[in-house]
Amino acid sequence: MNIAVTPLLLALLAAPLAAQVRPSGDSELLNYLRSPSADPSCGVCLGAARKHFAEREKAELDKKTAGMAPIPAGSYRLGSPDGIGDPDEAPAADIVLDAFFMDRTEVTLGDYLAFVKASGGNHPEWLKPGGRFNYETGADKYYRRLAVLIRTCDRCPAFGVSWEDAKAYCAYKGRRLPTEAEWEAAARAGSPAKYSFGDSPAPAGEYAWFEDNSAEVPHPVGQKKPNKFGIYDMHGNVWEWTADIYSAGAYSARPRRNPPAQSAGGREAVIRGGSWAFDADSMRSGNRASNRKPNDDIGFRCAVSESEIKNGR
Repeated sequence: MNIAVTPLLLALLAAPLAAQVRPSGDSELLNYLRSPSADPSCGVCLGAARKHFAEREKAELDKKTAGMAPIPAGSYRLGSPDGIGDPDEAPAADIVLDAFFMDRTEVTLGDYLAFVKASGGNHPEWLKPGGRFNYETGADKYYRRLAVLIRTCDRCPAFGVSWEDAKAYCAYKGRRLPTEAEWEAAARAGSPAKYSFGDSPAPAGEYAWFEDNSAEVPHPVGQKKPNKFGIYDMHGNVWEWTADIYSAGAYSARPRRNPPAQSAGGREAVIRGGSWAFDADSMRSGNRASNRKPNDDIGFRCAVSESEIKNGR
């Protein structure tokens, strides 16, 4: 059966996304055409409409998640089993997470400094005008030994960034810091072992920069092997801020589905993943640590859930 392509349908198919959501009769028709309950007699036109909007939604999703790895919805074993790690890593549990996306690499110095320029603020500790830790003019020389790296390594991970400024950067990108549960699920990449690559730390040098191979400095992101989700440097290079406030007993009370970021507890935020300055044990997928202040080995990466993207975050 041949269906006439009406001017109205052509206009709907060609309309920009903003026009698709206006409250009008056209919008109601459009929603009907896209719905599973649409009359099959619409034939070719119905199929063309559905294909058109599916392709447009995918293009929008790809644009909003550029540089990110998809983490599928499902059940993830999070936390460390008895006898492994510290008490704050227990109890291990099967946690259900909705689909989300995680940056494939840690946020780089180049990208973060572009944000600083755009925002006119949010300076890393080593660049704060008149600040004590300013690597060029400050009284404290803490960051000065990294001056050459700061000036020349755009692909090195951002560091010296506060938790609040890390959150501001992610928001600027239409993203957010990952929850602790999301971070661990992405780091494990489906593995229940101590590391994404197994229980033995022997291969760690293939996947991570840590105290054994870092020469006591951070390194450009993405130089080591990725995990099975295609994410780099989840072990080592720099610790990574998460959205959670640290609580030693958080795992005992967390919900088993989409645990939100922990907001109660102490003053320190959770950091995960170990760094160039720490040993292999610190890089275990289940290891938890915390801090409040910026540091030369704390960075971050961003996340966003699929539902946040679809709801127009």
